[in-house]
Formats: sequence, C-alpha cells, structure tokens
Amino acid sequence: MKNKINEEINRVKRDLYLKQASDYFDKYGYKNFKISQLAKELETSVGTIYNLFNSKDDLYLEYLILKLQNFMNSLNEKQTNDAWSNLELYLSCKYEIFMQIDKNRDTTIITDPYFFHKLDISNHKIVDDIYNFLIKQFKKLYPNSKMDYKHIAILFKKLSDGFIESYLLGKYDTKDVIKDTMNIFFKGLANKK
Repeated sequence: MKNKINEEINRVKRDLYLKQASDYFDKYGYKNFKISQLAKELETSVGTIYNLFNSKDDLYLEYLILKLQNFMNSLNEKQTNDAWSNLELYLSCKYEIFMQIDKNRDTTIITDPYFFHKLDISNHKIVDDIYNFLIKQFKKLYPNSKMDYKHIAILFKKLSDGFIESYLLGKYDTKDVIKDTMNIFFKGLANKK
C-alpha cells in the first residue's frame, strides 16, 4: 500500500512540476530554461526535479508530448465532417501554437533548427493519433484509392514542419502560410498561385 501511495504522490508531483515547467518553457524556451530556476519557483530542490525527470531533455520531451496532446485535443474538438477544412484546421492549430510560443520570447525557440528531430517521440501514442487524424482526412478526400495514406500523411506533416523550420531560420510573413502549404502540397510549387 505504501508503494501505491508513493507512486501516486510522485505522479501528482510530476504532473504539477510539468505544468509549471511548461509555463516556463513557453516563456523562456529550451535554451534559456534552467532547472535551478524552476526548482526555485517550485520551492523545491534541483534533486527533487531530477528524481522525477532524468534530465532537462527528458523534461522537455514531456513538455512536447503535453503540447502535442493539447494540439490533438484541439483538433478533436474543432474538426468538422469536411476533410479539406480539417487539414486546414490541422495547419492552423500547428502554426498557431508554434507562432504563439515563438512570439512570447525575444529569441527563436532554438538556435539549432534540428533540435526537435533529436528528441525522439516518434514511437509515442500521441504521434500515432496525429497521423491517424491526417490519414482519416486523406481517406475522405481520396476514397477507394490505392495510395498509401500513412505515407501521404507523413509527407503532409513534414511539409508543414518544413514551413516551421524555414520560419526558424529566417522570419517571414506568415499571413498566407496555411494557403501556401495547401497549394504546394496539392498543386505543387510551380502551380503555387
């Protein structure tokens, strides 16, 4: 019984610390995030945080998973029966969250635009949920097709990742980013207009 109680206490602590760390990551980004500052804000020790999260990268990974879960919740709440609108919704939510995080701080999220690729969450259930959302939309758009829907979903996601990476490397006007993404994906670069 004592082990169950300790496990539950640690789970609650972990959730509370992750919530506070998320606010901190949103405000300062990964590069400027300091475990010691988080410990000070939580009125706990650095060791306590490291007992719950093995490293800053581990904590950041949990933060990204939380963001993806919030992203997926937003997609599920706002989706319609129209597949095209749902793909635009996906892009809108994805870009909105990213741009909102980036605008809340003085620097870009990271100095290394490939940092996100180094944190492997590809085997997490939330990533499968996101791909399944996209697969469902492509199946609606192209029913009875022999296409590999998962392959198409991955390409769509990677194209939108590319727009974000491009923004990280050099800020640009994003007012048409959803339309541009849809046009490039469905019509190709030459027919972008």
